[in-house]
Amino acid sequence: MSDQIRVAVVGTGYFGRFHASHYSRNPRAKLVAVVDADEERARRVAAEFGAEPAFDYRSVIGRVDAASVAVPTTLHYEVARPLIEAGINVLIEKPITETVESATQLTKLAEERNVVLQVGQIERFSSSYRALSTLIADPLYFESYRIAPWKPRGIEVDVILDLMIHDIDMIMGLVPSRVTTVDAVGTPVLGRSIDLANARITFESGCVANVTASRVSYKTERRMRVFARHQYLNCDLGEGKIFGYRLHGDPMTQGLAAIGTETHEIQKEDSLANEIDAFLDCIATGKKPLVDGRAGSEALRVASMINESIEEHLRIVRARPGFAGPGGAGERSA
Repeated sequence: MSDQIRVAVVGTGYFGRFHASHYSRNPRAKLVAVVDADEERARRVAAEFGAEPAFDYRSVIGRVDAASVAVPTTLHYEVARPLIEAGINVLIEKPITETVESATQLTKLAEERNVVLQVGQIERFSSSYRALSTLIADPLYFESYRIAPWKPRGIEVDVILDLMIHDIDMIMGLVPSRVTTVDAVGTPVLGRSIDLANARITFESGCVANVTASRVSYKTERRMRVFARHQYLNCDLGEGKIFGYRLHGDPMTQGLAAIGTETHEIQKEDSLANEIDAFLDCIATGKKPLVDGRAGSEALRVASMINESIEEHLRIVRARPGFAGPGGAGERSA
């Protein structure tokens, strides 16, 4: 195709390799280069997907129209900024950056340069989320659980930025209102950063979300319960199933006949393929990304509020006489 979008993938670790794979198979894209400071890995992934290996992300400037940034979170801003300055459209893995300030700066720069900045909040591109978004009206209360066994991958960030941010972003996409307050608790368990967290998030609309994330569970579970006026939905994001109740009449006079059950079997799709195709479509058509820089920055703002609340709670706990539990000052600063 003569109008293929020339793409590079910066970072060829766990997620970067998947990005390269999808671009190599997407007819809208031409995978030009894969970039990694680890030269052996860059060459290996480049050979696998028919691209050129590169070892400095700046080397792709002037040669590509778009890039996926799949480096560690601490490097997101450093890598994405010069690419955006050069007019390159960027798909950046979640979270958008390490701090709200740098996320805001990156978003402003993308708007000034008139380039697409999409954040890789992959759950927003799942078939389960799409179905859930069509079934919910005026949500009042959410309960979400995202738990997984311990893995060494991703521990450069805490569980809020590693796992919980998916549910934060999904819920914010379902609630057309700004987050006002957060009350959260959490603790390190196996690592040096927070591994287990629970947050109560309140929106201006009055909607409340109780969100739990853990990376020290014996099983994997991704579940969201939604309570709305006259409606309850239980969504198993992992299995792609939604079950619920909906009020059709007056239960005081009709009894159970007024309450209908509903079950939705969601056809599984490749969420990353959807995410990348949406990114390419935004470049081709000029459409606004589903999760743009502003949405990514707002999710990070809420995640930061959660972390601040957790730290305040831990300060109170550590100040108690005789405290010698996990997450003490020495462990946190080690």
